Amino acid sequence: MLIADNTCFEEFLLNIPCIAKGGIYVLQIMDWYCASFSLMLISLVECLAIAWYYGVDRFYKDIELMIGYKPAFFWKYFWKFITPSVILGIWLFSVFTLGPVTYDNKPYPEWAIVLGWCLGLSSLLPIPIVMILQIYQAEGTLIQRLRKLTTPLASWGPSKPKDRERYIRSLEKDSYPSGGGAIVLSYKNGMEGQLEQRKGLLVSNDTQSEVV
Repeated sequence: MLIADNTCFEEFLLNIPCIAKGGIYVLQIMDWYCASFSLMLISLVECLAIAWYYGVDRFYKDIELMIGYKPAFFWKYFWKFITPSVILGIWLFSVFTLGPVTYDNKPYPEWAIVLGWCLGLSSLLPIPIVMILQIYQAEGTLIQRLRKLTTPLASWGPSKPKDRERYIRSLEKDSYPSGGGAIVLSYKNGMEGQLEQRKGLLVSNDTQSEVV
């Protein structure tokens, strides 16, 4: 709750310039360089990551666990082909037609254009920067690092135990080439470790009770 309150308050402060006198000029900079450039590229990366790497069939299973039924079959083709193609087309069109920001046919000063590009890149650059840092900090060869970083942790999945069991059963029932078995294996290994810890705590408590 505290995190949500702080986030809302920070967003409120950051948006004050947009509603002040001349705020339309600030909003135009944000819309010009963020909505048409970085937002489209981030959406494309998200769509490709979910549909092609995470696996659209596993994504179907996740949605089915959440809403109780599987979405219509045609969504699979939208997520894999149509949506990425449309987003890529919009992004390329924006890149080729994007010029210096203007409002009411009035050009902005150079510092405002630089500010606009900084705003647009501020949401885009963290993606490759974090990726490079994670690869650099991991151990092993490059292939081993990539394999480790793309292997799900034992904690991956629903947080509630009942939902988590359903999720693991759905992965065991169907075979997914994009890491479904790794999730099942890592989950089982993690659960075995948790069971061993619980057994140790129970033995420790029983020993203390006998001593008392």
